[in-house]
Amino acid sequence: SRKRLHRAAMHALPLALLAFAPHVPQLRTPPNCRATVASAAASVAAEETAATASPEQNNPIFLDESAALAAAGFALQPPELIQLAKRFLVSKGGFGADAELLGDDFAFVGPVVGPLSKEEFLKAIGSVDVQKAFPDFSPQFYGFQVDPLEGNRVWYVARGRGTNTGPFPPFAPVPTGRSLVNPPQACSLTFDEKGLVTKYTIGVVMDRQVGNTGGLGGLYGILYAIGRPLPFPEAQPWQMSKRYRLFQGVGSLVGALAGRK
Repeated sequence: SRKRLHRAAMHALPLALLAFAPHVPQLRTPPNCRATVASAAASVAAEETAATASPEQNNPIFLDESAALAAAGFALQPPELIQLAKRFLVSKGGFGADAELLGDDFAFVGPVVGPLSKEEFLKAIGSVDVQKAFPDFSPQFYGFQVDPLEGNRVWYVARGRGTNTGPFPPFAPVPTGRSLVNPPQACSLTFDEKGLVTKYTIGVVMDRQVGNTGGLGGLYGILYAIGRPLPFPEAQPWQMSKRYRLFQGVGSLVGALAGRK
């Protein structure tokens, strides 16, 4: 049949080309062309080398992250650690985590809260229902990265926004209707070789001028945004102390006097 003949011809074609290959005359490149091609190749290679060896890239102030991670030698690789971090956050919608994801030596550490043990953390989280208080809340987690100096630690950024349209006992039993816009906060999860979380840190504000929490992170920032701040300094926006104000005043005076000389 024609199809069989076609297939046979296609299989035979490479063999036929090989058979005639020794008789095909080789094309020769003129010497001047070879020199031009070699010069161009050398130029491209030199440019690539210069780009690779840029002063910024080789400056010792920048950490060689790949080398640092390799030296850490943690059993779990960065992609797996980031996946575990996201699983931790998904387990409770970004607020806390399932108990089976926590190691026995787990510790929760906030800017002014903790360290809390596993039992203390689960009890504290269980008493607060942020999802019910903010039904439209969007956590906005991003920027997941394994710490090159601590190969078992994943850092990420949390922002988040929502509206307090649900009860938030015991802080706001009646919804306030106020909106919440969190500042960017640095958070981290540290894992053991079994993939369990041994340390959880949150609430470290990266820019206190963003959002409406008064520069506060975590629960204290949420309560301030909805008009229910707790009555102690750690849960209030930062204010300059009298001693710090005096220190700055003395520094300004010394600088002014030195400028007159």
